[in-house]
Amino acid sequence: MIRYFYKISLLILLSGFVFTSCSEKPDIEYTATYKMAGEWFIRFYEKGNAVTNYHKIISYNTADPNSSQIWVDDLNFQPFKAKFEVDYANLAFKPATGVPNLVNNTGKTIKVIEGKVLPLAGKSKSGVVVDSIYMKLEFSEEPGTIYDVKGHQRTGFFEDEY
Repeated sequence: MIRYFYKISLLILLSGFVFTSCSEKPDIEYTATYKMAGEWFIRFYEKGNAVTNYHKIISYNTADPNSSQIWVDDLNFQPFKAKFEVDYANLAFKPATGVPNLVNNTGKTIKVIEGKVLPLAGKSKSGVVVDSIYMKLEFSEEPGTIYDVKGHQRTGFFEDEY
């Protein structure tokens, strides 16, 4: 009789695990700027001439999940870390002057003339179709020098690294 009781108890316990483990997939919540966030391989251009090799920058959301701002970090050619205003509906960077460059807190600023993320408009080093990014920037330490920043999203594949 005790064996029968243990078998029934085990059956009830296992069936409880089976039925509770088959739940629906959870809804994934994204931040307000997730389509503009990522790692990018970019080059700086001045008057149509490349002045850098490809290097990585990152863009990511702010602490406010409903924000119309996005962080952009480039610690290479013109080191900067700045919060840019975005028009998320158009995947565009809003024009702005005096955006603080927070690298070393030196009081330098960035002027955002224009910019955009273009879905599936770029190609990685190996030819994989990815998003493209474009920005036109001016740095306070080089007034009058306008840089076109152009590049594509990083795939994470070894053959696409620079």
